[in-house]
Amino acid sequence: MGASLLLAVIVAVGSLGCSRSPDVRHFVLGTQFASDVGQRAPELAVLIGPIRLPAYLERPHFARRAGGGKIDLDEFNRWLGGFESNLTTALAADLRRQLGSVRVVGYPSSAPFPIDYAVRIHVDEWIVDESNTLHVQLRWRLAGGGQGEGEAPLLSAHESAIEVRGRSPEAIVEAHDLAVAEFAQSLADELADLSARR
Repeated sequence: MGASLLLAVIVAVGSLGCSRSPDVRHFVLGTQFASDVGQRAPELAVLIGPIRLPAYLERPHFARRAGGGKIDLDEFNRWLGGFESNLTTALAADLRRQLGSVRVVGYPSSAPFPIDYAVRIHVDEWIVDESNTLHVQLRWRLAGGGQGEGEAPLLSAHESAIEVRGRSPEAIVEAHDLAVAEFAQSLADELADLSARR
């Protein structure tokens, strides 16, 4: 092999090794659809979590349901810190604003005050489907509030279907933020009612 041909091969291989893959982009929840500050239960102390997730949400990648039961994971668009951390933080922040209470924290917490209620959440579904709709199905219950050992905890379900306005990652995040805001509203309604009856 001539010197010029060998040099050309080396340059070609080197350029392949230096080609850049698309940059991974990271996103957080809770930056849109923030509720107005209220004073519905300013003295209430609430713990958000723990939250149980389906397996496809235990990874940082954006997830989308494809046909035939397949779940596609996006290698280049991800939740910074993971979905559970984002959901916990966004819910706690929105609930703080709606209740007007600074004593709403995420799990785990070493808050220097006693907790009135812990919101335990089991997410059954939180995913964009083939029709570009975000489907949310979850169950939640409140622990605490002076419930006795024999008293069943308050158990509720929440569902929503939100049209994603476009296929960009920003549109997906927007739909997720709206879903968080809707669920936070349900929590705030229940907690404010309980606080009024205490």
